[in-house]
Amino acid sequence: MKLRTAIIGLGLVGLGGAAYYDYNSPDSRRARELHDIEKLKPDVRIADCYPQGPLAKAFAAAVANDTPATPIENEVTRRSVVKHDCIRGSPSHATVDRLVAASGDEIIPYLAQVVDRCKFDKNTLPNVACLALDSLAAEGSTTAIAALDKIATDRKTAKEVWEGALYRAIQKPSYKTPAQLAALIADDKEWEAKELLLEKIREKSDPAARDPLTRAYGKEADETTKGHIRAALLELDNPGRCVVEDEGRGADGICRYTCRATSTRMRFPKLGKECPLVREPEKAPTSPAVDAASLAGKSK
Repeated sequence: MKLRTAIIGLGLVGLGGAAYYDYNSPDSRRARELHDIEKLKPDVRIADCYPQGPLAKAFAAAVANDTPATPIENEVTRRSVVKHDCIRGSPSHATVDRLVAASGDEIIPYLAQVVDRCKFDKNTLPNVACLALDSLAAEGSTTAIAALDKIATDRKTAKEVWEGALYRAIQKPSYKTPAQLAALIADDKEWEAKELLLEKIREKSDPAARDPLTRAYGKEADETTKGHIRAALLELDNPGRCVVEDEGRGADGICRYTCRATSTRMRFPKLGKECPLVREPEKAPTSPAVDAASLAGKSK
């Protein structure tokens, strides 16, 4: 009898261990997390453009939960915010990021389909396709970055969407070097894409970007973009100094300088026909020396 009892007891322990393992297995934890996300917005409608499958309801709930509670009533402001968030990223995508963390690799093709199928609406905040870009960037794997690159390269979506894919991709250190980004500028037709590339190139200040920037400068026809490419070259040749971004024209009689080293801007009246291309940054005012004896006298 005792032996039989022991065998039964061991069997129950084994079953309990198996149940415990099953409860804590990756698949079980994933299923619980997806269910918890679904419960955030249990009555949400799955949009027609969302790919069907086990992620559809959780994705719909995550998008709904990340939608701002208070709409922006002013149309001009709303469109500006929609465009900004689509290109540079929304500040509200925590729930969608949670879904990404719970879903594993299968979320990447799902998000890519969302970007492809869900139309960009300049009046809707958030845009689902743009939130999907945020999620791909948050996933951050080589496969996710490749998906962003494909969206940015194919350019089959709305301009705001593919530019958003480009912006998110170039934030990843593993994507392309500054020289490779600079090489893209010469043949690009979209000025906003060029500005995004230049922004990252100037941030990195890599001398290896000089030759492709020089080629881009020689091919550029737009006056504003040409000035920004020249500014990038000036910063490479004058580290720590402030540079003009209009090639020194100062058309309104004001010389304006961007000081990347100090994250400041300067402006001065134009004294000659052209503004100097570079200037030294202004020194921060120094505090007067404190006389300890006088402080002691004041405290009496």
